[in-house]
Amino acid sequence: MPMQLHTIPARENRGQLTVAELVSMPHLGLELAAGAEGLNRRVQWTHTSELEDPGPWLEGGELLIVNGFGIPADASGQAEYVRRLAQHRLAGVAVSVRAPELTPEMLEVADELGFPVMRIPRQVPFIELSYLVANASERSARDRLARHLRIFETLRLRNAIDSDVPGIYRQLEQISGYRLALLSPSGHALLDNWPWVPEIEWGDALFATDLRVVPGGYLVPLFVGDRVTAYLVGIEHAEFSAEGLAALQHVSTLAALDAIEDQRRREAEHRTGASALARALEAGVSHVEVERRLYDAGLARDAPFRVVVFGRISESLPETRARDWLADRRIRHTLLWQEQLIGVLQCSDTQLADLALALNVSIGASPTSVAVSEIPRLLRQARWSLSLAVETDVPEIIFTERQLGLARWLNPDARTMERLAEDTLRPILEHDASQGSDLFYTLAVYFRQHGRMRVTAGALFVHEHTLRYRLNRIEQLTGKSLKNLRESFELWLAVEAHALVARDDDE
Repeated sequence: MPMQLHTIPARENRGQLTVAELVSMPHLGLELAAGAEGLNRRVQWTHTSELEDPGPWLEGGELLIVNGFGIPADASGQAEYVRRLAQHRLAGVAVSVRAPELTPEMLEVADELGFPVMRIPRQVPFIELSYLVANASERSARDRLARHLRIFETLRLRNAIDSDVPGIYRQLEQISGYRLALLSPSGHALLDNWPWVPEIEWGDALFATDLRVVPGGYLVPLFVGDRVTAYLVGIEHAEFSAEGLAALQHVSTLAALDAIEDQRRREAEHRTGASALARALEAGVSHVEVERRLYDAGLARDAPFRVVVFGRISESLPETRARDWLADRRIRHTLLWQEQLIGVLQCSDTQLADLALALNVSIGASPTSVAVSEIPRLLRQARWSLSLAVETDVPEIIFTERQLGLARWLNPDARTMERLAEDTLRPILEHDASQGSDLFYTLAVYFRQHGRMRVTAGALFVHEHTLRYRLNRIEQLTGKSLKNLRESFELWLAVEAHALVARDDDE
């Protein structure tokens, strides 16, 4: 049975006083000091606070009544004080005669923002003003309670098997008075059937783990486990009365269910894709089976893809962040963590560069292909490309086909390079395996640092004497001198080939 939507009258008074009505009451004697354009703001409640920033503790719509102990004495501090109150959408502020002198700068900001600033005469007690607002808002308070109960009734409807998600969110917009958006941490719509995204300059708000005020509304983080996986955004509706932060937080209970469901879907898709990619890297597997599994995991048939390898990602959940970034943009992919994060991606070069920038990580990318049987070879190329990228201090993406010279003839003949690496490096690798030494890694770092002894020793966290001993031992084991250009080049080529080819025990 379709949900019955209950139409809510637009912008009705519901018993609330406006700031203008309070100022016009002779017995109160309130004096408007600034912010005349906000006189039509409705006062939902009153609150007394001497905090310098009481906004986070308020819902919005309150008239703040202060003695002024929290108001800074300096002009810039007072201006910022008013900006914060206006940002949290209070109805206005009423200031006692005990407050510091209100500076022209503060009043000018209040005028710019249309935020009412009033002075309270000495003879008017705070309690009288509060009682007046409370009595006028009694009917409004009952109405707000009824609306909050209707939000929880809507939560019950959401659990129905055939629940109409767009219909539920439309009804919640009417009840709460906010246009609602459910966003991923990258600012994309989380639900396909509820695609609205507000046009807001987010700044760092979408990386917040606490509630934030945004232009015209609020941003509420939604947690799954111990991390934020989505945000509920509520922007004041043009047709309905906004019911305040409490109502929006009730709505976030529903939004959290959708965030959890979205994460479950992503986890299932990730497991399917990772399993398919792992199967593609196994030796002797039927290409027909690999194709079927990768296509079932979401890759588009006959569309070109790249195999990519990610460098060291500083985030605590690199795999999760990478796949969420790709999923948010509907980029077809499979990712697999295998001592390092690797993936098969179907996207443009620009999108791949954006991914590297977003994750602050270097990426090695193979040439494009449409044959899944080539994935093991493409992975070797991507790993070799990454070895070039990590030599730089800043994240970058290295496309294999764009490399000149050595890279062009290294990649095609992987068998030859594998034999070269085995023949040249076998004494070093066997010594490392039997003695627990790090000669191969030492040699790789030595070449990466272009033979600079002091820099290499620093990168290895060893003394130069220790480094010199290791290099001498490498020369003894291989029979090649690092001072001989040709022999040094053979060792360097073997090290590069070792990073390029995939050895059987690593696959």
